[in-house]
Amino acid sequence: MHELLNQLSTIANRIKNVEGDREKLGKFIKDMKETIKFDCPEVAETTLTVKVDSVNLSGMKVIGIDGGLSQHEYHGMDMILTRAVAAIFNYSDGKLEVDYYPSPIVSPKLTIITDPYDDTDFSKSASLERQKTEIELALEVFNKFNPDLLLLDGSIVPHMNDRAGKDSNASEKYQNVLNIFSNLYKSANGKLAGCVEDSRGRRFCDILKKKITDDALKKILDGTKDTNLLYHILETGERTCVFRLNNDLSNIYSFYIKTAEYDRPVRIDFYADSDVVNSANNIASIVLATSCHDTYGIPTPIIEADCRAKLKEHDVDALHDQLVDMVGITPGLMKLRREQRPL
Repeated sequence: MHELLNQLSTIANRIKNVEGDREKLGKFIKDMKETIKFDCPEVAETTLTVKVDSVNLSGMKVIGIDGGLSQHEYHGMDMILTRAVAAIFNYSDGKLEVDYYPSPIVSPKLTIITDPYDDTDFSKSASLERQKTEIELALEVFNKFNPDLLLLDGSIVPHMNDRAGKDSNASEKYQNVLNIFSNLYKSANGKLAGCVEDSRGRRFCDILKKKITDDALKKILDGTKDTNLLYHILETGERTCVFRLNNDLSNIYSFYIKTAEYDRPVRIDFYADSDVVNSANNIASIVLATSCHDTYGIPTPIIEADCRAKLKEHDVDALHDQLVDMVGITPGLMKLRREQRPL
């Protein structure tokens, strides 16, 4: 234990030094931000930061969508449990009415895989199944209710870890998700945004690094995530310039916005095939106006959707137990040995 405490002390000092360097760099850039100008294809604006205009939500409809996932591997089959809920916020004359679609309480969808994948493909397949459930609902909801803004919990592109090659068992699911996203982009152009709760991206730092000549400062940026740096740069009610999420993705853009005084900036991804900056301004204003917590910077419609959609880890286990009651204990329904060790 004494050895471990010594290690913790060393790590604590290292963290202090690293965070101290990031804070100094952030404050330096904040003081110099008026002199930093962008002129490159990755960035849609010239300035580093932009003050977000306030917006009156009266008469607006903002929809947040989130999904839940519970998954488990068994000896001869895998089980995936998903559901998605839309929280529909209608603002009118200083009043707020909240509806839910398809209903306030949604029964989960059960997917059974009888030809078990390896661990990697199963993880991808489960994640893609959740995304498919969410974006199918998003497409239906947008066409049915025509909101001023449709907010997804997470990015509006599949996560890098969910990419599946042609040889993967999850490749068909992955392609299906891409196709549904494409249809959603066309329907909700300029009114679709993804709220990335805990972004670990470095895209903004990589773009900013091109404007810095000092090697020591570049080294700090090399080991820094966007939100670690922007925590020290952005004021509440400010956003960064709009930048391409990835040079290979057409019409997918991002910006970071600080919506809460005591929380980190949130990354917003959105699709726009024209008027990119105008779309960003509209989205940022609504995101800021619907974020009501000083310590948690996520818009309230997404928080509400999350509360309705979340699934607990043991939910799928309860269904497994019911299957065992119906079928009996068969090899395919047996739990993995690593979960049944006697000691």
